[in-house]
This record gives sequence, structure tokens and C-alpha cells, in this order.
Amino acid sequence: MAVTRRRGRSAATSRTEPPSNRNPRSIPSRPRRASARRAREEIAKQDLSEEDESSAQDLSDAPSPPPRRPTRHSTRTSPRQKRDQKTAAKATTRETRIPSTHQVQPARRTGARAQGVKRTIATPPTPRSSHVVQENGSAVKDEPEAGAKIPDWTDPRIPYDAWADIFIYAGSQGDGANWLVRAATTCRALLEPALAAMYRCPNIKTAAKGRRLVALLERDPTETCINYRTKIESLHIDIHIVPQSILYQLIAPLPRLQELIIFTPLDHVPYRALDTAVRWHYTADIFRGLTGEASESGVMALSPAPTHLKSFEWSGSLLGGMVATIGDVVALHQTPAFSNLTRVSFTNVQVPSLHKPQPKPGDEEAALMLDREDGAVVQSVANAIAELKSLKHLVFESSTVMNDRLLPLLPDNLEHVELINCWEIKSEDLQLFLSSHGTKIRYLTLMHNQSLDLAFLTTLADTCPCLQELRLSMLYYRHHDSLNDADPLYDFALLPDQVPKWPSSIRVIEMEHIRDWSVETAEMFFQSLIDSAPNLPNLRHLAIKTMLDIPWQTRATMRHEWRGKLERVFLRPLEMPRSGNASGELDQEDAAAHPRKRRRTKLSLSPSRRSGRIAAHKTKSNSKLRRRQENYSMYREPDTDEDITMSDSEDEGHSQDHDEDAATQEPDFHVQGLCTTVSILFDNQKPREIQYGMEDFRVEDEESEEEWDGDYEDDDSVVF
Repeated sequence: MAVTRRRGRSAATSRTEPPSNRNPRSIPSRPRRASARRAREEIAKQDLSEEDESSAQDLSDAPSPPPRRPTRHSTRTSPRQKRDQKTAAKATTRETRIPSTHQVQPARRTGARAQGVKRTIATPPTPRSSHVVQENGSAVKDEPEAGAKIPDWTDPRIPYDAWADIFIYAGSQGDGANWLVRAATTCRALLEPALAAMYRCPNIKTAAKGRRLVALLERDPTETCINYRTKIESLHIDIHIVPQSILYQLIAPLPRLQELIIFTPLDHVPYRALDTAVRWHYTADIFRGLTGEASESGVMALSPAPTHLKSFEWSGSLLGGMVATIGDVVALHQTPAFSNLTRVSFTNVQVPSLHKPQPKPGDEEAALMLDREDGAVVQSVANAIAELKSLKHLVFESSTVMNDRLLPLLPDNLEHVELINCWEIKSEDLQLFLSSHGTKIRYLTLMHNQSLDLAFLTTLADTCPCLQELRLSMLYYRHHDSLNDADPLYDFALLPDQVPKWPSSIRVIEMEHIRDWSVETAEMFFQSLIDSAPNLPNLRHLAIKTMLDIPWQTRATMRHEWRGKLERVFLRPLEMPRSGNASGELDQEDAAAHPRKRRRTKLSLSPSRRSGRIAAHKTKSNSKLRRRQENYSMYREPDTDEDITMSDSEDEGHSQDHDEDAATQEPDFHVQGLCTTVSILFDNQKPREIQYGMEDFRVEDEESEEEWDGDYEDDDSVVF
């Protein structure tokens, strides 16, 4: 009988190794590598209690690595192992080089690819002293740039507020929770600001994490490394995750709680489950915890003082029980917990006529009764808003109660108005509201309102003289899965004779998915921006995406023309940063030896990115496709303009002649030149709820794989 080497090796091992008392199912622990960073983390973790560390890990989103499959060892070199050996021989060209004494081991297919899992490359935290390993194995430290100063991060003069702002900003980027946990265990000075940034708005994703957070809040602050009760300022509670029985213990101990959002995902995008019945209602324990009273079960609040909220959200899906109707909200807004609200949101608050059958034609009495019921609900919402004397930010989302009857009843001191998926709002109603209530509005957000066109822009400069940000999206969601009823409820977004007027205070103009307008109207719209450039000194962000149902040649011509004009008028010139030396000025000797060369710039109407087809047709020059920064292949579509971009590598003499001809043919424009973002997109894609682009079909781990050079060796031999 033939015996494999692996079997014989296993038998030899069993004869030589002594018997062990360990559980055969237990996984052997890996030896912990001693390093300076590990030592620092251990010192910092001594200050963290066991409950603190477990709660901090609960807030992180790092998935546990999948278990490794047992590997099969072979006594011969496979073709893949030969390729790996060739690859290892060429690894000296990489930034981190393999030492010459390192012996390349046969590759084992034990990673994520062997398990059928997509492999992702995790970016480790930056070490304190980075170095590069040379071929001889010696480590060379990365020297800082000449003249650069690295501040002392452990300097006690750096205030706590500065560290808190740094960690709040850094924690919002990417995998923030895991990064904050590692930062908190770096040193004692960073412990409290890092944990404060992480617990500022805890992310409760499971019921177990919610219970652990409650257990942490119930502990005496003298037993924990920091006072977690004073760190939480915002709570977002999903009713399908957080148990209703722990809401009182979760809300009552928080004296600095400013924002409380209790929501259900059924009220959010794509807004097709608004009519779904929810067996969850606002309970008395929520409001008892805010006022500092004892709960219904007799549990006393840890913080007897009332909590003064700044932001709260009411959902019509959760009305019932203690808060049965909108009329009960009026009484709650008079309590100390709600009287100082500066932001309030109403989601899925509908008028009674939406869920009742329409009266028969000619039945005026039934129609009048239904109209009175709608008016009573609208008046109750207006009364609830009127109780909030400090209100500045008002949000209505997916609510039919927001209509032409409620707009005149709103307060006139609002600074931020958000209307999201309110299909009853029309441009005429909004224009009347802004004419009487828009003098103090600074931020206007209009998203997915199916009946709202752009006619209100014709008087925007007069109705909203203090407006700073205008954000608008004309993407609409279907009301039913089986019916495509997401088309706009207006005929035209704008007419050629409706010229927009832009307020001089505006800083951000962001408009997406504009459609149902003609080419003449689109040109008039862009021309209004150019004509208003002298009166827009504060504009810094201009982003417009529109759909034009015209041939791609005409659309490319418009893109070539108007993108160049708008970039020439509004885009800020690119300025290279100065050297990173301490003084911020060049040395006089270096400046004398290497004088700066001034580059003569000339204003041109030709855009920085050109259409390939139009450039070849108009200029008849040998243009080249712009290489994408990601260095992957690009498959262009004639119906979109995001992929049809060209470089400015034309012949220099021809481009100068073209610029001179364009400058003589086109009139002179006022150059504002202060915008950091100018994004003008033309396409022919019909707006959909999910828009796919070429980046959705890329191979994410393309850089981690070696390119196939076609020299795979065929080895069909069999091992017995």
C-alpha cells in the first residue's frame, strides 16, 4: 500500500511528541509579539476598566476574521508556487524590500481567496516611527522634510477642546470607531478626547450593545476612567433594535443630551412602507426620563434635573398611547425638555383624507367634513410649532400635512427649511411662502418633491436676500413597487422666459437631476449664472447635474461650451502650496539661485476637459484620451458625459490660435474665480433610485494581484 509523505510525517510526529492534556478542539494561541507600541497600549489599557473596554469595542464596526481552513501540504512544487517564487525574486522593486536572508516558503492557499471570500486590504495605523527595511535587513528611519517642524503631541498646553475637535473630525471618516479605540489606547493624554468623540453619538446596532451601554451608564462615574454620562450628546434609536424596556435607563442618566431621534427605517428611503402599521408607540418612560421623574416601574432617575433638548423628531408612524394625536404634541412642547428646541422634524405625518375614501361627486357635505378634518390636523401642527420660540431649523419629510395651508402658518424667524419628499408642495406655494417668511432663511433644502419645479428661482434674490445654501434634488421615488409613478407632476422644470435671480449672499448652489426642460431653457439658466457673477462674491460651490434628451453630439457641444464658460468665470485658479518649512518663506539664497518663473496665463473659453468626439470634429487635432488616475480601462457610453473627457495635450500653437479666435468671437465676462468646486454634468440617463456607473463594476483588489504575463507552466503530472 502506498503511503504519502504527509501521512508518514503525521505518524512520526505522533511517535515523538509527548501526549498533551489540552483540549483537541481548542485553537492554539499565537505568541504575542512584544513591541514598543504594544507596551504603550498595555499601559493605557490599565486605566480602562473591563466594562469600559468591552463597551468601547461594542461601538466599533470591525468584523471578526473568518476561521482559517486546514491547509494541505504537498511534497512537490506546484506551478503556482513557481510563479510565487518568481514574484518574490522581483519584490526588491517595492518600497518595503524583503531581506536577502529571507527564504521564500511555498505558498499556501489559506487566505480569503481559498475560502471564496473577497479579499480586502486593511490599512494599519501609522506607527510612531516608520522605517523602511533595506535589502541587508537594516532599518532606515524616514527623515522628516528639511525645515519641517513636528509638534509635540504630548504637550499639555494643547487644550482638551482642540483634541476633541480633531477626534470628532477624524472619527467621522471611514472606520472611525475602530480608529478611535486605537487612539484612546495610545496614551493617557488621548484617552478622554478619543472616547468622548466616540460616545458623542453612540452607534447602537444590536440590542446587546444597547444593554451594555445601559450597564455602563448605570455605573458610578468614580469607577470608570471617564464620566460617560456627560459625553453622550446625541442618541439615534432604531425601534426595531433597541428594546423599549431600556429606553428610560438609556435616556435618564444623560444630562447633556441635546438630540434625540427615535425612528423606524420604514419612514426612510425609498418611502414605500409609509403605510405599514408599526406596533410601537411613544411611551411615558421616554418623557419621564427627559424630565427627571421616576419611571412607571418606580426606578428613580440618576439625573433628577430635566434634560433640555435642542433637536427632536416626531414620526407619525409612532403616534399612539401617550401621544395619540398631534394635539398631544402641543402640550409636550410646553414642557422644559422641549421648550428650547432649535430643530424639530415631522416625518410621515399625513392628513386624514389620505387614508379615507374620496367623497362621491356632488356630496358636498362629506367633502366639507373631510376638509375640516384636514384643517384641524394642519392647525394642530402649526400650534405645536408655534410653541417653540427658539426654533430655527424645521424639517418635513414624507408628510402631506405640509401643503399650501400650513406654509402661511409657519413662523417667520426660520433660518433653515428642509422639505423632503413632500409631494403636495408646488412652486407657487413655495414662492408665496418665501415672499413672506424668507427674509431670514439662510439654508434651503428641497429634496425629492415631486410637484416642485424651478419657477420659484425667478424671485429668489428678492424673497431670500440672506440665503447662503441652496440644495435641490429632482430625483423622485416610486410610491408602489409594481408601478412606475416616479415621474414629475409638472410639465416643465423651467420655461425660457423664467430667468432665475440669484441672491448675492449665496455660497453653495447644488442642484441634481434637473430634467424636463429644453435646450434654450438650459442655456438661459447657465447664462443667468454668468450674468450674475459680479453679484456673487460669496459663491464657493457650484454643482449642477442636468438631463437633456437630445442627440449626444448636440449635448457634447453644449457641455464643451458651457462647462468651459462656467469654469472660466467661477473656478479658482490652482495655486501650489508653499514649502513646509517653519518660517513659511524661501531662503534668500535659494530664492536668488532658483528664481520663480511666472507662468503667463491667458483667459480662455475652452474648457479644461474636452469632449473627444467634438475635439476631433472641430479642431481635427491628435487628441489623446485622458488617463484615469486609477489606471483601469474605461468603457464610454455616448449617453453620459462623465466618461467623455479629454486632456489638454493639443498642439501648443494650435491651442493659442484657438484661444485667440474664441476670445475675439465671445464677449468678455466678469471672472469671479473664487469657487473651489465647479461641477457641470450633462447626460441622458433617466434618473433612477439607484444609479450605476463604471466604478460599480471595477475589481477592487486589482492592485493586490500580480498581472498575468502568459508564462504559466503546464504541469499535468500526478503525485501518488
